[in-house]
Amino acid sequence: MLVGFAGMSHLGIVSSFAAASKGLDVMCFDSDPETTRRLESGEIPIYEPGLQELYDQSCDAIRFTDKAEELRECDVLYFSIDIATDEQNCSDVSELEDIIGSVLDNINHDCTLVILSQISPGFTRKLDSHLSENAPGLRPPLFCQVETLVFGNAVERALRPERFIVGCRNPEEKLPTSYEELLRSFVCKILRVRYESAELAKIS
Repeated sequence: MLVGFAGMSHLGIVSSFAAASKGLDVMCFDSDPETTRRLESGEIPIYEPGLQELYDQSCDAIRFTDKAEELRECDVLYFSIDIATDEQNCSDVSELEDIIGSVLDNINHDCTLVILSQISPGFTRKLDSHLSENAPGLRPPLFCQVETLVFGNAVERALRPERFIVGCRNPEEKLPTSYEELLRSFVCKILRVRYESAELAKIS
């Protein structure tokens, strides 16, 4: 299984390294070639306690690329760009929309898509409707996963989460096999809820 992360900001870097540490093959995508070049050379542009050690342990399982077409190989793809959020918890999703737009034409329709970034309630369902309208019959599975990273303790939170809250189109449906396998590698409880419930849980 290959797990992709689109957006090499703080969220994408920490989350992708954590996934690689669980024995998963990981592809890290960023549209900026300089960002991927620096990461590939081991130059991590952010600091978190334990992050360099995590990279050193897991780097053999990580590939970096600035070529969106390579994401066609992924079984699960996270959108993992940091989102600017104001004091009212309103999110500027323009950068996320840009990266989604650049990637959607370069995915396998069997790929599971997961939004890891903080978004406003309604964003995931709107995206799901857009996917349905533009690719009827080929709509990829779409989820919204709540991340709870804390600056200064992000590595610990990423490696040992208390639970996963997963926003779903229909919480009664079973998760795709590859996505569930990925989540279960972290050995914690998985809570399936509606898209909007997950989006609100992150904000709260």
